[in-house]
Amino acid sequence: MSRGPAALMEIGICSGSGCLALGALEVLEATREAAARSGLEVMVAARPGLVGCRGFCSQGPLVAIPAKDLLYCRVSPGDVAEILERTVGRGEVVERLLYLDPVSGRRCRGVADNPFFAPQKRRVLARCGVVDPEDIGHAMAHGAYRALVRALGEIGPAAIVERVKRSGLQERAGAGFPVGLKWAVVAESQADEKVVIGNGDSGDPGLTVDRTLLEGDPHGVIEGLVIAGLAVGARTGRLFLRSEHRVGVARVERAVVEARRRGFVGPAVLGSDFSFDIQIHTNGGASSGGEETVLLSALHGRRAVARPRPPYPAVSGLWGRPTLINCLETLANIPLIVGDGVAGDDQPPALTRVVGLSGGVRRPGLAEVGPDVTVNELVAGIGGGAVDGEITAVHVGGPGGATLGPEQLDAPLDSRTPSEHGAILGSASLVVLGRRDCPVAVARFLVGTCADQSCGACPPCRIGTKVVLSLLDRVETGAADPADLERLERLGRHIGRTAMCEIGRNASRTLIASLGNLRGCYEAHLGGVGCRSELTRPRTGQPRR
Repeated sequence: MSRGPAALMEIGICSGSGCLALGALEVLEATREAAARSGLEVMVAARPGLVGCRGFCSQGPLVAIPAKDLLYCRVSPGDVAEILERTVGRGEVVERLLYLDPVSGRRCRGVADNPFFAPQKRRVLARCGVVDPEDIGHAMAHGAYRALVRALGEIGPAAIVERVKRSGLQERAGAGFPVGLKWAVVAESQADEKVVIGNGDSGDPGLTVDRTLLEGDPHGVIEGLVIAGLAVGARTGRLFLRSEHRVGVARVERAVVEARRRGFVGPAVLGSDFSFDIQIHTNGGASSGGEETVLLSALHGRRAVARPRPPYPAVSGLWGRPTLINCLETLANIPLIVGDGVAGDDQPPALTRVVGLSGGVRRPGLAEVGPDVTVNELVAGIGGGAVDGEITAVHVGGPGGATLGPEQLDAPLDSRTPSEHGAILGSASLVVLGRRDCPVAVARFLVGTCADQSCGACPPCRIGTKVVLSLLDRVETGAADPADLERLERLGRHIGRTAMCEIGRNASRTLIASLGNLRGCYEAHLGGVGCRSELTRPRTGQPRR
């Protein structure tokens, strides 16, 4: 058997949480055993490689063979021998393992011809599913830490802040505050000690970007955090992560150790006069969806509750020091902004947005798109449209976002669209609703999510969300009357005006946007009719009475 070109062939087995749950480790072990039995071990680069999540978890376990531009889906240990014999040994394609597109009905050979991946503009997620997340050398071969080298050697702190300002980057969570302005406030502070925090505790149940970055490209997050520290003059960085993301937490812990050994983290970074170290904290599920002031209380070792603002964390945060807090997706954008050319000599790079497609959509997953894509283009294009053939609504932005009706789906997926309805884009998850799905049930689920995450510090959130849930239960069962809809709207607006932090305000935004955009759906529930959809309703928050 020839061992020429095949000796360079690599096999990448997805090791994201989704694929691991579906048996990726068993596929890896079967690959090692089958390669050893067949004498093909030298034909696979070093070892069958574990790579990070591609955001296509519904098709896992995924096995990629880059040299052939092949992506095999739903691979089982029993398929491995055939892959090695036919694809690695003879260069043939195992047709039955190729992705079967539910829209066109055709098999897709790899990523380039896959309608889920082909329209994407993967920059933040470029290394996810490509590199081994536990091998810093592999990540560096694909560009990791080049931007940090440039930031230290060519640009400097003030120019980095200016470049982030000019990029127009907005926080990839919450209300989308301009990142450059937040950086400038911390950078201009004359305090001796400053802190940078990577917030990996998104409260959006429809998006997994934090977990995907930690599992697939932890060095991208670390590099962004170090550059942020350099820009604002901080010598300490913290990563605040969800304890449930065990795989991602373990990988970023390993990545910090590797980065420290290579001189990217620690004293005298890359031989410069800049020192920066990173500590990792897991939250145990008690930080109210990543709200900043609750996060700080948890880091202080206190009860995780919100506090009034001002002062804002950028002025007085962790231990009273100026504190820069960015979510992980925001930090992963920083190397891309800083690394493209020298600051001041070129235009900032085009920004992208990572979105989560879920609900009644044919191609669910995590996608990265450009700034001009519309909601309909994203759902009908990358997502393949609704499972039952009709999109009745799309919820954009998770808790705090807006449920859009069919006539509003041509709006662009940016911060302007939800804000026109009194909501926020948040972390850009999209939940697609079809004929069987009920917008009232979705609103109840999201308000219930906020109620579950409430720290209980203020009555509008602690008590008000429970009352809202009771009223929504009345609407769903047909027990409500028109006066209840008026009560819902008044109570929602009151919570939005008086809640101490974003958790309560998110519940208010979601409720008010849903009532405004889909009033007819709520009215159809009145008069003893109840919900006419066939939806099996998700439940969270206060139970029915």
